[in-house]
Amino acid sequence: MCGIAGVVMNSWGVFNYEALESALLLLKHRGPDFSGTYRNGNVWLGHTRLSIIDLSPEANQPMLNKDQSFAIAYNGEVYNFRDLKSDFRLAELKTNGDTEVVLESFIRHGEAILKDLNGMFAFAVNDVKKNKLTLVRDRLGIKPLYYYHDNNIFAFASEIKALQVLIDQKTDCNISSFHEWLYYGNSLGGKTMFKDINQVPPGHTLVFDIENFQFKLSAYWKLDGKTATYKLKDADMLAQKVSDCLEQAVNRQLVSDVPVGIFLSGGIDSSAITAYASKHYDGKISTYSVGFDDPMFKDERPKAKKVAAHYGTNHHELYISGTDVQFVIEELIDHHGVPFFDAANIPLYLMAKEVSKDVKVVLQGDGGDEVFGGYRRYHSIRYRHLLLVAAKLGKGPISLLPDSLEKQRILRYLNIYGNSDLGNVIASLLTGEGYDNTLLTLFKEPYRSEIASFNPFAHYLKVQKSFKDADPGQQLSMVDLSIILPDIYLEKVDRSTMAHSLEVRVPFLDHDLVDFMSTIPGYIKMPKGSKKWLLKKALRGVVPDFVLDAPKAGFDVPFSLWLFGPLRPHFYANLDDFQKSNPNFLNKQVLDQWFKETESKKKDHATRLWKIYQFIIWANRFNVRISV
Repeated sequence: MCGIAGVVMNSWGVFNYEALESALLLLKHRGPDFSGTYRNGNVWLGHTRLSIIDLSPEANQPMLNKDQSFAIAYNGEVYNFRDLKSDFRLAELKTNGDTEVVLESFIRHGEAILKDLNGMFAFAVNDVKKNKLTLVRDRLGIKPLYYYHDNNIFAFASEIKALQVLIDQKTDCNISSFHEWLYYGNSLGGKTMFKDINQVPPGHTLVFDIENFQFKLSAYWKLDGKTATYKLKDADMLAQKVSDCLEQAVNRQLVSDVPVGIFLSGGIDSSAITAYASKHYDGKISTYSVGFDDPMFKDERPKAKKVAAHYGTNHHELYISGTDVQFVIEELIDHHGVPFFDAANIPLYLMAKEVSKDVKVVLQGDGGDEVFGGYRRYHSIRYRHLLLVAAKLGKGPISLLPDSLEKQRILRYLNIYGNSDLGNVIASLLTGEGYDNTLLTLFKEPYRSEIASFNPFAHYLKVQKSFKDADPGQQLSMVDLSIILPDIYLEKVDRSTMAHSLEVRVPFLDHDLVDFMSTIPGYIKMPKGSKKWLLKKALRGVVPDFVLDAPKAGFDVPFSLWLFGPLRPHFYANLDDFQKSNPNFLNKQVLDQWFKETESKKKDHATRLWKIYQFIIWANRFNVRISV
């Protein structure tokens, strides 16, 4: 795994080469083993390498073909590169890794090759003869790729802070995506919280015409949500296919010239990966579980230890103490480059720091819930018509009850399922905010009106329509794979782990497995509301019953207790600094009120306050300018 960056200047532009070197320094944590640059005319490419496959200097990047008509800066792993090397008869290669296979395959077959790449990747290929630069991002957005374009410069990088160095630190806030960010804690659909800085969408290419200085985005792959005509009686056959696909995915992702480990929580997904990896790994594979001295974190070590003993892994129990949460939050905001809501990045960051002292590569169970129906909402949405009736009948009586947090929670779900539009239901289930817009009272005019003018549900509604022919449970699964995974969960994994030069692989997002599971209706994945039913059936006899039959255990991070405890002075110190730079944006009295109402248990504004906390730290650290 690596970091990439690049610049194309217009013919009259002048580029300071030292900016590329500075950007690569900011990406060194993504690739500490080697740093290289390439130039052809007004095109510059840069690369920082984390050596995983073919550790020789010949595999360093940027990599050129024999006649130097093509150059690649590549971040990622294509797990089936040896199959591709054989299929396309790429016999005379100078390296034994995947980078050269991707480059030579692209030279011969162009974008047609992309559908055959099974892996996680973001790369740039410069075609000298055609005078074009092609950026590519993997199907599900596992690896990041940001870009910026104006009349003078086109630039890209693996992380925002490196990109900003290339484009002279542009820091205007993207107010058009702010309402969406307030609802979901991250920008969606390729947008960021910086104006004019975007991401190449998952499954897309960006082809930049250097002569015309324009680009075109195109999808080379997308989920279609078209389910097959399977019935519940086909479950045995489907379960066997699931088992075969998952085993193949794990085996495929063990390819490495350095040791590989596994994040083992003791849950179904990580236990399944451990089961298949133990079978195929050459030697005894290492597993890692974590405990914290902070009792507010869940200690996963006892359950993980039992699973590790079952498979005879080389098990490591990590114990993390003395956590300075404030410092970790600031570090993570620097790596994300945006205010990032999901506080699960904190324990993952701390765990990655310890594991990276031992291995460079780990396998992790992300994607299992989205692919196999591991969330309660996948089941409840199947009965939304009944819930619509319940919502209409129940809102009145519930409204008469005394105010309480439980009343708020019930009314929230009644409001969600009281909406007859499935797209709005799906969009609402993924946010704690409702339809009343009380959130907007935090902002002063004219910002409030500007923010309110953008529909926070717009991207969800657009994506949901593309899957409208699937059953509701399958629709929700496809929407999650299209939005919450690339825009939140996979971003969390990449930044938290690559901050410590640790590559994370996700077998549950293997292309063959995802393609197959996307054809299976939701009512077969989880009949009668049994979460991950088909996956459990597939793993029966592979994973111990004490794992398969255990209740689902999430990993809740106690951000509310932190925010109302040790982090509260830090919140207000950052708020004071923010107000000095942006005195007419936030209404401080509303924030004070939210703290008081949450402490008195009249209402729960902790999620809102955590988002604002992340936002003001980000704005202060990146000198963000907010204007309408």
